Amino acid sequence: MDKEEVRLSFNKFLRMYFDACNDVYEEIHFDRIKGSRFKYLKEIHKRGKTTLTELAEHFDLSKPTVTEVINVFESNGFIEKAKSSEDKRVYYISLTEMGRTLATTNILESKRAVDKMFDVLSKKEMKFLIKIFNKFGGDPT
Repeated sequence: MDKEEVRLSFNKFLRMYFDACNDVYEEIHFDRIKGSRFKYLKEIHKRGKTTLTELAEHFDLSKPTVTEVINVFESNGFIEKAKSSEDKRVYYISLTEMGRTLATTNILESKRAVDKMFDVLSKKEMKFLIKIFNKFGGDPT
């Protein structure tokens, strides 16, 4: 076994993984959001609900910049705004079901890829694959 054989085999795995990702992207209308804006979705998801001011401060951006992004998210149905019951000037932002799906695409991608692995690998092969993946360490999420 040489490095080229490993590289070619790994490319087959990557092709399968990216095919699974593309399936997910089509289902969730991934094309409706620019990649650089995912950080906002992920932060809103992490917080549960937040305000424009909190997001602007977190990302060290102006409120108009964040407002522009939030308005795009709202028009695409990724977020919803709710007026604060304590302060009517404040709106809380939270994710819709579609927004939560987009914020967690990496989970959907890996689940879809694992489904494809289960279609072609035996139980014994899956256990061996898990052992190999675990050698790489790091956070599995």
